[in-house]
Amino acid sequence: MILKIIDITLPIFLLALIGFFYSKRVNPDLSGANKLIVDIALPILIFISLSAKSFDPVSALTFTGASVGLILLSGLIALPLAKFSGASRQAFLPCVMFTNVGPVGIPLIALAYGPESVAFSVVLLVISNVLHFTLGVGVMSGKVDWRMVYANPLIWATVLGVFSSEMGWVLPTALHTSLTMIGNFLVPMMLISLGARLAGSEIQDVRVGVQSSVMILVIRLVATFVLLSFIPLQGIERGALILFACLPPTVFNFMLADKFQVEPNKVASSVIVGHIFSLVFLPLGIWLAF
Repeated sequence: MILKIIDITLPIFLLALIGFFYSKRVNPDLSGANKLIVDIALPILIFISLSAKSFDPVSALTFTGASVGLILLSGLIALPLAKFSGASRQAFLPCVMFTNVGPVGIPLIALAYGPESVAFSVVLLVISNVLHFTLGVGVMSGKVDWRMVYANPLIWATVLGVFSSEMGWVLPTALHTSLTMIGNFLVPMMLISLGARLAGSEIQDVRVGVQSSVMILVIRLVATFVLLSFIPLQGIERGALILFACLPPTVFNFMLADKFQVEPNKVASSVIVGHIFSLVFLPLGIWLAF
């Protein structure tokens, strides 16, 4: 089991470290690369994963429901506990509910369960993305901007991918190869970019970061095992949900906190410390998943 945990987590941490130390030395401008990832590579990965013959939208409904349930139940459990985190409810709840499914979750689940599991991590990503930019934004700002949903390329890639799978469409070999090549460079680039982003971050409040990171893990694991007692997920689906619970808060939480001025320094500390603690949390998640 120890070797399996190392085999799964070491590539993630190595790529993030490469981005971290490279950014410390060179201080590159990755804004263009990050935009390319979000606007082109990520939607393509979503499309090719969901349009694959191995993906069954009907059987994925249970997993989809469990994923939504985990996000919502985590928020409900965190609601009365926010005062112990050192941050306000508006700052703490999104960090509990929305984790780094993209740069960390996709490679983690793929390394743990193989290429056939990518579709499940994509489902997690899309669900988390939709709820983050509706419910999450609503928690922080007090209102929901629905344009952030229907104008989101990830949503359209999901719709097209599921529709293509249902219709049984097969892409021409040259087109499929081209799209697959674009999707394949996404995972390592996301990890390198994550490391670079963390290299430029500063921890303003270590106490809040530590308290909130531990609370986030405990709350999400409790919510996960409560859900699994009612929803009998098995195999990859069960493991993916447990790994989903152990991911650190997404960087988008800080971006939104900064935009709406909801204790951005405390949110940043939760995000950064959460990623540092993932050195312990992710191996724990793999042990629980297997």
